[in-house]
Amino acid sequence: MQFSKPLLITKLKATAVHLSMSIAVFIYLAYQIYYNWYPEPYFTVDGGWQGIRLVGAVDLVLGPFITFLIFDLNKSRRAILFDLVTIAVIQIAVLTYGIYLTYSQRPVAVVVMDQFVLSATMEQYGGKLGSADDLQRFSDEKPPIIYSDFPLDREGIDEVQRIKIEDKVLELAQLQLYRSRSELAVALQERQQAARELLERDGPSPAFVDWLQQNGKTADEVLILRFEGRYGQAWLVFDFAGRLLGYFL
Repeated sequence: MQFSKPLLITKLKATAVHLSMSIAVFIYLAYQIYYNWYPEPYFTVDGGWQGIRLVGAVDLVLGPFITFLIFDLNKSRRAILFDLVTIAVIQIAVLTYGIYLTYSQRPVAVVVMDQFVLSATMEQYGGKLGSADDLQRFSDEKPPIIYSDFPLDREGIDEVQRIKIEDKVLELAQLQLYRSRSELAVALQERQQAARELLERDGPSPAFVDWLQQNGKTADEVLILRFEGRYGQAWLVFDFAGRLLGYFL
C-alpha cells in the first residue's frame, strides 16, 4: 500500500495525536495494574505483566494503527467524522474487554492451604463474596494473605466438595475455611522445614541471601513460603507474626 507524501504526512500527524492520547490512557491503566491490581510479586508471576501487554497492544498499537490506515483529510467532513467515531468505538470496545479481563483475573486474595500458596480471583468465590474488600478482615496486606484450614477428615472434605459442586466455589475460595492472621503465623511456622528444604534443594539460594542482606535480617528471623503464580513462582517472606515483609524471585 502506497500513499502520496502529503497524505502520508497527514496520516502520521493524526496517528501521532491519537498515540499521544493513548499514551496518557495507558500510563493511568499501567499504574492501576502495577500498583493496585497486581502489586509485586504478583505483577511478575501472576498475570500483571500479561495484562499490561494486552492493554498496551490495544491502546498503543491497535487504535493508532487503525487511525493510520483510514484517516484521510481529503474525505468529506462527514466521512472523517464517521471514521473517527468508528475508530473510537472499536478501540473503546476492545480496550474495555481487555481491562475487564485484566481486572477480573487480578488476585483478590493469596491463600495458604496445605503445602500450596495460590491466588484467588473474584469469580472463584462463586458470587458468595460481596466485595474484595470483605477479605481485608483477615489480613492488612493487599491482596490479603489468608490461611485456609483445609479439613483432613472425611466429613469435612465431603462438605468442601459439596460446596464446590453445588455453589461453584473452589476449595481455595471457601470462606468458612479462612482463619485469622495468628493462625496464619502458626501455619507458616509449621511449614518452615519443608519450605527451607524446597528452597535449598539445589543449594543455598543467592536470591534469599541477597534479600536478607538488603533487609538486615538473618534466616532465623523470618518465615518463607513459595507462592505458585499462574506464570511463575515467588518466595514470600514473613515475620513471626505472619506479616508480609517482602519477596524474592
